[in-house]
Amino acid sequence: MKIKIVSVGNKPPKWVSESLTPYTTRIKQQCSLEWVEIKSETKFDSIFQKRRQEASKLLNYTKDTYLIALDENGLQYSSKEFSEKISSWIENFPSITFIIGGADGLDSSITNLSSANLSLSKMTLPHHLVKIFLAEQIYRSLSILNNHPYHRE
Repeated sequence: MKIKIVSVGNKPPKWVSESLTPYTTRIKQQCSLEWVEIKSETKFDSIFQKRRQEASKLLNYTKDTYLIALDENGLQYSSKEFSEKISSWIENFPSITFIIGGADGLDSSITNLSSANLSLSKMTLPHHLVKIFLAEQIYRSLSILNNHPYHRE
């Protein structure tokens, strides 16, 4: 199985990379994982236009995959429920792609195209923390599915 995480933003600070490394390493022991970073648009007349421009770049990563958009209006799951979703996606699709929008969110063309919309919290989260939180939850889900003691209830 292949998991791809595509995000819009600038190069992450060192602390983000250092936080992601342990989860990325652990996930890669169980499946293929690819991170793709798309630069934020800097030349735009409106937020609407900025989101559209970023969406046109994101569309390059939406083919032949089960697409999950991270969106504040998406569904929220417990870790256990999320692991059940991951299990279902793994069984039914060879590839799943998570899309993380930029500071101004995702264009509706991406959320409408996605197979699922996921919200990590009702709170607004900083872009870099979303990456760390998502990576940790993917690892936690895989741990649950493999009966690894990482997840405790």
